[in-house]
Amino acid sequence: MNDLEVIDTQQETGLTPITDDTLISLAEQAEKRIDAMNKIKRVAIKLTNKHDWTDQGGKPYLQVSGAEKIARMFGISWRISEPIREDMEGGHFSYTYKGNFSLAGATIEAIGTRSSKDGFFKKYSGKGDDRVELPASEIDRGDVKKSAYTNCIGNGITRLLGIRNLTYEDLQEFAGLTPDMLGRVDYKSRGKANAGIASEEAKEVSTAVEDVRRKDGKTKSGKAYVKYTVKAGGVDYGTFSESIAKVAKEAKEACRPVKIRFVTTNFGADIESLVFADDGPKDETEREVGQEG
Repeated sequence: MNDLEVIDTQQETGLTPITDDTLISLAEQAEKRIDAMNKIKRVAIKLTNKHDWTDQGGKPYLQVSGAEKIARMFGISWRISEPIREDMEGGHFSYTYKGNFSLAGATIEAIGTRSSKDGFFKKYSGKGDDRVELPASEIDRGDVKKSAYTNCIGNGITRLLGIRNLTYEDLQEFAGLTPDMLGRVDYKSRGKANAGIASEEAKEVSTAVEDVRRKDGKTKSGKAYVKYTVKAGGVDYGTFSESIAKVAKEAKEACRPVKIRFVTTNFGADIESLVFADDGPKDETEREVGQEG
């Protein structure tokens, strides 16, 4: 292209043409950015282990425990605003958190939201064809709120580092993790399709216990009960078994991984059994505790 052609093109389009030197510089910068992003992805994945991931629908899903490890390594900071609650038709509600996540002078905004309409939180009474969805008033607002918060944390960290939509090829290459090594969570309904019924099919996940909480309460008829919540991988699992709670507490204190077998019922994720996922000290054997009563 000669000088006359450049002038004609500029007059026709009103745009200043990009010179060859500029294009080369842009290409070089792009290549450097790609190399940097690949290094970040490699380091981030190496920081995690199999307990920081679950298989959801055939794809690896980074749990909050893994995201927080990565954030500490890269020095990511964040500020989360107070949640916004939105009341919807039928007594349903949602919580939304907004957060600013910062790294090396760059800041992005991320959102985490959860709704009582999400299948995981819905509760039902009855069995089989007689099962009916309970009103939204039966859903624990605290569970929805906490889930929205952890969703915001995970979204912000992975978006800031550009490590969303990772594949099993990535996990295998950088951390030696394969699908069969991860806990699997399948949200499938049994019975009529699209019936909105919570799954009765047992699932299993390998993870690390983060907290064990006890709640004393009374039923509407006045009967006292004690319920334990085992938080693992950013998810709350419920049980009325003191034995299961004790094993979970031991696992947390000893930093030992566990395998949790659970079902999604009208009360959320209920533990069927909880076992140590490692061999433990030589003088101990793996313990398994099933749901009592």
